[in-house]
Amino acid sequence: MIYALITLLLFGLSFVAGMMGLGVAFIATPVLGLFDFELKHVIMPWSLWLNGLTAISGAIAFARAKMVDWRTAIPLLIITTIVAPIGVWLLQYVPTTVLWWIYVGVLLFLAYRMAFPPKQDDSQAPHITDQTRVKGGVLSAVIGVFAGLLGVGPGFLMMPTLVLLGYTARLAAATNSVIVTLPSFSAFITHLPSAQFDWLMLILTSIAAVIGAQLGARFMTKRVKSLTLTRLFALALVLLAVQRAFILITG
Repeated sequence: MIYALITLLLFGLSFVAGMMGLGVAFIATPVLGLFDFELKHVIMPWSLWLNGLTAISGAIAFARAKMVDWRTAIPLLIITTIVAPIGVWLLQYVPTTVLWWIYVGVLLFLAYRMAFPPKQDDSQAPHITDQTRVKGGVLSAVIGVFAGLLGVGPGFLMMPTLVLLGYTARLAAATNSVIVTLPSFSAFITHLPSAQFDWLMLILTSIAAVIGAQLGARFMTKRVKSLTLTRLFALALVLLAVQRAFILITG
């Protein structure tokens, strides 16, 4: 029963993550915490693996729709991949409770910024300068370390960062889906020596996550506007923050 429940749940979460151009870890990590799985050795490597799979699945759909800004995606992909293991290394020095409170604070901050995005017009391609891409590269280094520390992949931070730099939410989601692929796996590999897997659960959830992310990305390319996407993203972040804060306070 628990296998079916978690597999279906991760399918739904991956659909949402694929639609937003994210790996699923940012939302799967706190949700899996509800089932009392251990954080550092079970949830984090599991979520990072699924994060990479869902990001690749979504990126394929966005690339086919020609929505990815490759001049931004490739450099940021390289930077975040290199620095992600640094965050995993720092994990041994930070208590779990502190990590969760950092997570809550970041979610609320990003939700506020995404709830009030700059005015965006999906009918016109935004003008992205090389200076903007350089800023994105610097910020991606910080984001890569922090995401490795939290064990959630950089996508949930890169997506709003790109929006704040001037990308429409649709372009940010598509580009972000490429950026978060390899960093998820580089962080996952760093976790491997101490990771603990239920292999049947891992296989079932991997298949469900790939299918869900692919369907979510396809849905977004055809039906979802940027303003709708940013508001959905903000709502998801607030719900996650409230859920985790409640557990930390009561538990």
